[in-house]
Amino acid sequence: MSGARMQRNQKLTPIIAGREIAQVGWDGATALIHFADGSVLRVRTPAPPASGAPPLETGIVRAVRQSSAAIAFDFTDGATLQLPLAEATSSVMLRDAKGAMEYAD
Repeated sequence: MSGARMQRNQKLTPIIAGREIAQVGWDGATALIHFADGSVLRVRTPAPPASGAPPLETGIVRAVRQSSAAIAFDFTDGATLQLPLAEATSSVMLRDAKGAMEYAD
């Protein structure tokens, strides 16, 4: 997932910093990032994960970085979850536990 340099997402970082990613699931090629507070972030990727792929990293979000090709969630423990994006825009959407829109790009 090299390519464009990833910059801090100044809009999404303050919204989800401190939230815990509890689980990452999949709906086809869309990653469903479930937070412990019940909110869900949907990230459209180019393809679903390979069959038998290991579970993705989870943790407490410190910051979000994004380029036109990928999004990365940096955790407080130093780990990172990075996902490729299907498109440069309109690939990321966050809804709170009640389904209200919190963020979309």
